[in-house]
Amino acid sequence: MKYRIQVTDSAARAAAALSFRELLQQVCCPSFGRIGEERLESFGAMFFHPMERGELGRVIGKFKAACKLPPFIVSDMECGPGNMILGATKFPYMMGLSQTNSEALAFEAGKIAALEAGELGYNWTFSPVADLAADPDSPVVGMRSAGIRPEHAVKMASAYMEGLQKNGMMATIKHFPGDGYTSWDHHLTTPSLPLDKAAWFDGPGRVFQELIDRGAMALMPGHIALPAFDEPDERGLYPPATVSKRLLVDLLRGQMGFEGLIVTDAIEMGGIVGYMNYYDACAAALENGCDMLLFPRMDDRFYAEMERRAENGTLSLETMRNRAARIIALKEQFGLFRAGEAAPKPDLAAHEAVARQVVERSITVVRDREGIVPFPIGKETKVLHAVVMNNADRNEELLARMKQSLGGLSDHVEQWIDPGPDALFQAAAERRFDLIVCSIGSRLSYGLNVVRLHDEVARNMMGGWTKLGTPVIFVSHFHPFVHKEYEASIDTILNTYGDIACTVPLLVQGIAGERALNRNLYAHD
Repeated sequence: MKYRIQVTDSAARAAAALSFRELLQQVCCPSFGRIGEERLESFGAMFFHPMERGELGRVIGKFKAACKLPPFIVSDMECGPGNMILGATKFPYMMGLSQTNSEALAFEAGKIAALEAGELGYNWTFSPVADLAADPDSPVVGMRSAGIRPEHAVKMASAYMEGLQKNGMMATIKHFPGDGYTSWDHHLTTPSLPLDKAAWFDGPGRVFQELIDRGAMALMPGHIALPAFDEPDERGLYPPATVSKRLLVDLLRGQMGFEGLIVTDAIEMGGIVGYMNYYDACAAALENGCDMLLFPRMDDRFYAEMERRAENGTLSLETMRNRAARIIALKEQFGLFRAGEAAPKPDLAAHEAVARQVVERSITVVRDREGIVPFPIGKETKVLHAVVMNNADRNEELLARMKQSLGGLSDHVEQWIDPGPDALFQAAAERRFDLIVCSIGSRLSYGLNVVRLHDEVARNMMGGWTKLGTPVIFVSHFHPFVHKEYEASIDTILNTYGDIACTVPLLVQGIAGERALNRNLYAHD
C-alpha cells in the first residue's frame, strides 16, 4: 500500500511558527562530519558517517539534545548496519544478498539493520538501492544493485525495504529515475538515462513504481536526466531530476502517485552543481518537488544566499512552510514525538549467523567453461595467489585472509601482488604451480568514473598467461562484471559481492570442494 504523508493541523502550525532560518534547518540534512560538535543546531535530520558504536551513541545523543523538534538520524545502510556502524553486523553488498534469491534473508538483513541501528537512535536510512545494474561499467551502481532484471530487483529490494520499515527504520529508494544505465558518474557530471518512455516504464520505472506501491516512505532522486520525459533548457541541456518539475511533480508525484518524502542526493555533487549555481540548485530543488536537501553547507553564506532567493522570489516562504510541514507531519506519523520504549538489545550472535548464511548462499560461480571448480587442494598442491587489483593496499586484510585460507589447505602457497604479465607468463608456461587463484578487479569508488582494471595494473591481463595450460580461477571480490570485459581470456571466475570476515574462508572451501557454491545468476543477465 502506498505511503502518504498527511499534513496535520499541528504540523502546519509548527511549521508556521518557525523563522526562515528554522525552516531552512528543518528541510536540511547536513553531515555531522562537516557540522561538528560545536555547531549543532535544531536541524531536521543529520547524517552520520561510519564511527564506532559507542562514539555514535554519544554524538547522536548530543545532537538530539540540541533539537527543538525530534530529528531524523540518518545513515546509508544499503547492506545491513556494519558498513556504517563500526562493530555492527556486516553483510555482503545488495547484489550478494540478491544472489541468495531469498526474500526471507533480504527481510532479515533489513530487520537487522533496523534493530542494530535503532538501538543507537537511527530512524532513517538511504536504502535500498533500486537502480538496475544495466551497464557493467557503472561507477555508482554495480554490486549495490539487486541486479539487472526488474522483477528480481523488485523482489529482493522490497523484502529488504519491508525488513527495515516493519522494524522502525524509514527506507529510501534511490536514485530516481534510475542510475546504472551509463558509465557517467553523477558525483562528477549529469548522466542522461538513454531510454524511451516504454523502455523506462518496463525497466527502472517498473522497479520504482512497484516499490512505491509497496509502501516506500522516502525516495531520493539522482542528479540524472531523463530526456524521454523532459525538455532541454535554453542551452540544450536536460536538467537532473533533482530540479526537474516534470520528473518530480508530473511523473513521480502525479503519474506514479508517490506521496512520501523526497530527499535530494548530496546537493554538492557535480551532476547538479555542474549544471547550475549551487545556491540556485538548493532553491530549485525545494521549489520543484524536493522536501529536503542532503549535505548543504550550513554556514553563514548559505543562510544569506537562501534569504536572498527568498527576497527575489526564487524560493517562496509558502514552499518552505509546505516542505517543513510535510517533514514534521512525517515525524508525527512515524512516532518521533512519542516517548518510545528503550530499544531491545540486538542478538548479535544470531545476526552474525544470518550474515554467514547470506555469504554461504551468495558466493557464485559466474563462469566455469572447463569445469575446474571444485579444484582439489592438498598439502602438496602448489598454489599461486596472484593479485590483480587496483589499490590492492586498501585490501590488505582481504589478501591476508586469502593467503591464510589457501595456506590452511596447502603447504605451498605464494602470493604475488601486481606481478606483471611477464612473471605470470613464466609461471604459467613453466608449470611452476598446480593452480593460480587470481583476485581481480576494483571497488566502486565515487569519482573513479569507470569501474574497470586501469593504469599499469590492467597490464597484468596481457601476455596470454591464462591460456598456457595451468588452471586459473579468477575471483572478483567487489566488481560483479569483470567477466564481461574479459570474455575470452577468463574461463573461470567466481564473485563474492564484498568481503566480510567469513567470506574468504567460505570462498576457499568452495573452490576446494569442501562446500557447495551457488551457480545461479539470479542478479545477472
